Amino acid sequence: MEIERIDSILKRVLNKVERSSTKDRNIDITVLWPRIIDEKKRGKSYVLYERERKLYVKVEDGCFLSNLRMNKRKIINKLKEFGFNYDDIIFLI
Repeated sequence: MEIERIDSILKRVLNKVERSSTKDRNIDITVLWPRIIDEKKRGKSYVLYERERKLYVKVEDGCFLSNLRMNKRKIINKLKEFGFNYDDIIFLI
């Protein structure tokens, strides 16, 4: 039996971890979004997509848009607790 070098073991393991975390990431944010925002807003907004460290969210109307914009920093901080690093959230009606 041949002994495998530690650097090749680490490369193999890290490649598997990186692939699995990026593969399921979009699914996670769409599932996580309703848990992060207030109960009153759950059916009023949903994640459209993410691009260049920005999260794009569809909002039902102007009232919820204003409320979400006021709480944007708080929402970004909650997302960071779950491992998502967004620079900004863009809310669209």
